[in-house]
Amino acid sequence: GNSYMYKTAASVTLPAYNDVCNTTAGYTTWDGTSEITTTTGNEIAVIEVNSSYKAIKAGKTTVTSK
Repeated sequence: GNSYMYKTAASVTLPAYNDVCNTTAGYTTWDGTSEITTTTGNEIAVIEVNSSYKAIKAGKTTVTSK
């Protein structure tokens, strides 16, 4: 099954298709529904990975706190 990983920082580069996106590569596991704590103005990238933690889909945006 596929799962989600994310990375947040002042600037985030999206991974290429099939890039490994695991905790060793600096990503954090995400369940797809829990709130993510980060800083307003930072970028966040959310990556869908396969069972080998290889990127399938990815997107990014700038964070705006509630």
